[in-house]
Amino acid sequence: MFSGCGRNMSKIKIPIFADIAVILLVSLAALSGLILSGSWPQSHDGLRYLCHLDQFRDAFNSGVLYPRWMPNYYGGYGYPIFLFYQPGYFFLSLLFTFFTSDILAASYASNVAMFFIGGTGVYLLVMKIAGDRLASLFSSIMFLLTPYVYVNLFVRGDLSELLAMFVVPWPLYFLLRLKDRITGNTALAPSMLVLSLMLAAVVYSHPFTAMFFYPLFCVFMLPMCLDMDRKQALKFLGAGSTALLCAVIFSSPYWFTAFQMKKYVDYNPAVSGFYSAENHIVYFQQLFSRFWGFLGSEPGISDGMSFQLGLPHFILAVAGFWLNRRSKFFITAFSLYILCIVMMTPAASLLWKNIPLMNFVQFPWRLLSVIVLLQILCISGIWKLRGVLESNVRFCSALVAFLLLTLLWNANEFQFIRFKYVIRDAIEFHRQLRLEKMEVYESFNEFVPKTATSYLPSAARGNGPMLSVSDPACRISEYPESNPHHMRYSVSSERPQVIMVNQLYFPGWKIILGDKDIDGSTLLEDISKDGRIQIEIPAGENQYLEAFYEGPPGWYARNVFIGIVFLAMLVAIMLEHRKILKETGS
Repeated sequence: MFSGCGRNMSKIKIPIFADIAVILLVSLAALSGLILSGSWPQSHDGLRYLCHLDQFRDAFNSGVLYPRWMPNYYGGYGYPIFLFYQPGYFFLSLLFTFFTSDILAASYASNVAMFFIGGTGVYLLVMKIAGDRLASLFSSIMFLLTPYVYVNLFVRGDLSELLAMFVVPWPLYFLLRLKDRITGNTALAPSMLVLSLMLAAVVYSHPFTAMFFYPLFCVFMLPMCLDMDRKQALKFLGAGSTALLCAVIFSSPYWFTAFQMKKYVDYNPAVSGFYSAENHIVYFQQLFSRFWGFLGSEPGISDGMSFQLGLPHFILAVAGFWLNRRSKFFITAFSLYILCIVMMTPAASLLWKNIPLMNFVQFPWRLLSVIVLLQILCISGIWKLRGVLESNVRFCSALVAFLLLTLLWNANEFQFIRFKYVIRDAIEFHRQLRLEKMEVYESFNEFVPKTATSYLPSAARGNGPMLSVSDPACRISEYPESNPHHMRYSVSSERPQVIMVNQLYFPGWKIILGDKDIDGSTLLEDISKDGRIQIEIPAGENQYLEAFYEGPPGWYARNVFIGIVFLAMLVAIMLEHRKILKETGS
């Protein structure tokens, strides 16, 4: 099934790292227009990602290893954005903020890194499937030229889904590595660990892409084990399933938290009415139209944005499948490709309407985030064209012609509307604006705690204090190491006081008064009518008060369990390694 033709390239003495360098150059070229503009796409999400990254970095630098609560959002009263919003892109971009304090430059760098990660993942995956360097490089470049990549980058601005698209080739690559280890009777545990981490990375990048990809991953395991004997096949299925289970566990700090905490917010406006999934199906002619727009998705066929597969991509996918039509792997890939396309169309509208979990997706065309990978898997079958053309020169010429045709057909995908103001100034402006306006970057402020929705604070906190009290005789002094993410104060008063913490209550807040924790039920009982935290303070001098968002209920036990699972996998690696050394020594 995965017979290679690497021997066709063996006479070429160019090292394989040259191919990786080409992928990096293509990534830079694809993003050069954006980077050289010094601006940012005026997309549906606008400056959301830049502003979120600015706050995310501030939280991390304040000692919060997994930022969830943003205290300076929503008029300065706090907002649980990263309890629900996927953090993968922000952790990736955070790496580049260690090299530059410029949020825009760090975002440019993370975008290049995403393209490089995706292109390299496809290259290695196709090398595993076909063993042909030229076909692998061609597939990688075609992947980076896919129209939906630029819809997410320039039109929607959904960089989280874009990252997920670039991550999904890696789990399949490591699944093939796992298969090789089983058939080669070598150590499994290291590949299982890396595979589980790659699968978890998809969830952290974007949950909906993961929701589509995980079932596809399970289906792909079946044709991969057909050429094994029964014992090897069972071992492969068991190892792959175990890696998938571990990935679910490793990613639970995000997905389980979002599921656990959704009852405390009113998210329904974001998944109903106009945003009901059945309103946003894709019609056949839209799959191949060259239309490129910057407006939104609308009910019916009058959408203001593109949902095209890319006609050259589709033709190559069909050709790649046809050249490998006897391969069970390619039959599986092409069948899933067609199925996912159909799932976006009116043929599947009843499913989107009647299955609640699918309605959470909002837009059926989000399936394009995995269709892109399936399309490239089919395109990778073009390596067999070398044998049909019976000449390396003809084969190379054909690939170059396909690339030129694709560039011509998809030339408009590199267009974007740039902001007319200075982005760096805008980031500074928005940093202050979030303190002054009772809104964030969501369409409905759907993550405002329910305890605050009946009587919202009448005015923003702005640059006002994090703690306030009505009695002027009460003295509040802030410790030098205190910050909005982790408040530390000394409170002195001759009589009992009620102190207002100017943050909205949400399960997971930790308040320490003196040497005692105030339990969550007490905090919930004492909140103000507009949802802010209130603390009853007895009379006394220099009473220590500490307040910070610790994490969702059960976070500590969950992290301990994750640590145990991770350590168990490390122990399995050590034991497996010791066994191999013993067998080798004997």
